[in-house]
This record gives sequence, C-alpha cells and structure tokens, in this order.
Amino acid sequence: MDTQHCYCIILAGGIGRRLWPCSKRDMPKQFIDFLGTGRTLLQQTYDRFARFIDKDHILISTFEEYLPLVQEQLPEVPRKNILAEPVQLSTAPSAVWGSCRIGKQDPEANIVVSPSDHHIVNEARFEEQIRSGLDFVSQHEEFLAIGVKPTVPNTAYGYIQMGEKGKEEHMFRVKSFSEKPAPEYARMFVECGEFLWNTGIFLWHASTMFRHIEDKARGFSEKTGVFTPVMSVTEELEMIKKRYPTSLHRTLDLVILEKCENVYVQQNDFGWADVGSWPELYEVAEKDADGNAQLGKAKVLLSGCQNNLICLPEDSGAIIRGLDGYLVAQHGNQLVICPNDDPALVRRLANEAQIKLGDDFV
Repeated sequence: MDTQHCYCIILAGGIGRRLWPCSKRDMPKQFIDFLGTGRTLLQQTYDRFARFIDKDHILISTFEEYLPLVQEQLPEVPRKNILAEPVQLSTAPSAVWGSCRIGKQDPEANIVVSPSDHHIVNEARFEEQIRSGLDFVSQHEEFLAIGVKPTVPNTAYGYIQMGEKGKEEHMFRVKSFSEKPAPEYARMFVECGEFLWNTGIFLWHASTMFRHIEDKARGFSEKTGVFTPVMSVTEELEMIKKRYPTSLHRTLDLVILEKCENVYVQQNDFGWADVGSWPELYEVAEKDADGNAQLGKAKVLLSGCQNNLICLPEDSGAIIRGLDGYLVAQHGNQLVICPNDDPALVRRLANEAQIKLGDDFV
C-alpha cells in the first residue's frame, strides 16, 4: 500500500525490571544491545519500521529522564517526534497522546504502535504483514491486534482467541483475551489451536482511536483534558506537564482488548519473541551443544552445565559447574544467580532488593 498516511509510535519508556540487574532505572532494556548485534533493542525497532515508514512519521514515546538516551541512540529523530512523558505510566496514555499528535497533523493517518523490545526473525515478512495490517485499518473502522501462533504455553504472554473469520486473509474477530494465564490455561490455549500470542503491536486509523476515547474510554480523556487535536505542539506540551494522568496506569492491551469490541486480530508468521525477561531472552539467544547461552564477551568456563543463561561484564571471568536451567547475570557490583524458569522471578527479586538494600541497588 501507499505509505503516505502511515505512522508509527514506538513505546520506549519502561524500566525493564524483569531483566534486572542488567536493565536498571537509569539504563533500561530498550537502550541495551543484549544480543550483540551492534544495535540496541530501540535502534533495531526503529530500523525495522524506518524501512517502510517515512522517518518523519515515526514517533518515540519515552520517559522524560530517558530523553538524552533516545537522542543519543537515535540522533536522526527530531525532538518534536519524541514524546517525553513527565511520569512513567503504562502504555495506554502514551499511545493515545501519540495518536492525537499524529491525527492533528494528518486526519487520514494509519497508525502502528509497537513496543521497543521485540525480536523479529524475518524482517521482510514483518514488513509485508504490517503493511497488510495498515491497509486493513485504512479501510475499516476497527482496531487490529497483531498475533502469532504460540509454540509453547508461555505464561508471560497474553493470548487472543480468534473468533469469526474476516473477509481478508488471516483476519479474525477477537473473541476473548487472556493476560498472562496460569500454566494450565496456557497449555489449553496452545493445544486447542484457537489462540494467538498477543505481540502488543496494534494498528488503527486515527479516527478510530478518537471515537474509542469518546465512546469507551471517557474517563481517560476526562482525567487528562489534554488529548484534543486543536492545540499547537507548544500548548500540548504545556498541558501535558500540568495535567498528565499520574494515576492512570493502564496498558494499551487492556484499553483495546478488555471488551473485545470492533477489534480484529491478524495471524502472522514473521517469527516473534518478546525479550522482556531472562527466560524469553534465553529462547532467542544462540546456544552451545549443552543448551547454554552466553551474552557478552566475558571469559566463562562451564563444566557439567546445561540450559543456562550467562550475562557477565566483558572484563570479568567465571568458572561455573553443575548448574542446570539457571540465570547468572551481573552488572557492576550486583550479581543475580537464580533459576531461569519464571519470567517474573527476577522482578520479584529486584523489588525485594529495593526494599532491603535501597533504591540505588536497582
């Protein structure tokens, strides 16, 4: 399709505590090159969309403390295209702010919103299928979720149940949505074949989001008073500072999917993983014959070890024996050694460390 009216919002404001201690408040995961590609997760996401969306049509949503990091890593992005939130909320407020900014400049805008911490295997296929999704929302007053077929019962992901098949190929009405299900439900979702992993990538036409705010999320706009497409950028930023919804911590997934009205899901096969936690990062990392994965260039000697993930500073060395399925991660003077089978475990450990050892530790 013609991408003249296509826009992208990249969400890059999170702390990434599930990848602690390497991801910390002052340097969260999106600004780190975990897989040694030479580009950080944020840079890779930007590169991915810049291949087929005008660079001036790409907005970066982040926390204001991370503005210098965004400008350092993406110097080609103009300041006006960086939405710096005064408080760290979840993804819904930033996505709505970005949509209103875009819709003000182009009422015919087709918008894709994406997290900044994804691993994509087939970049060409990704472009092809996102283009197809943008074409869909340009012609339908619907939200579109991007889903992929699950391969394992991962409890860290959300699941979208496919309902009635649409007229377009690989398009289905969303029947239900489950966020981070219990293991027994995740297994059932994978086995029945009716569910897709929710990638957290969503597409819509600008007018579709405006109607949704007015009809379904009235409290959203009432709390902000800011999402009106009549202000100048300067006025908008001043209003943001005064009235940004400090208590409105809602995810974009739930704002769109919680009622499953006027929402379709597109089944995709471009090869996807969310690298938001250590178990997920292990899945996409290169492994040796014993299933061990090492990130970085530390000198590590493994003996009798299987299925471990090692992430140590480049100038360090380690001898590790007898571990199976563990994480060994160090950043500065902070070392974490724990089983690597629960995506939420490290976040719980980070919270405990913050309480017992102080904010500086995390």
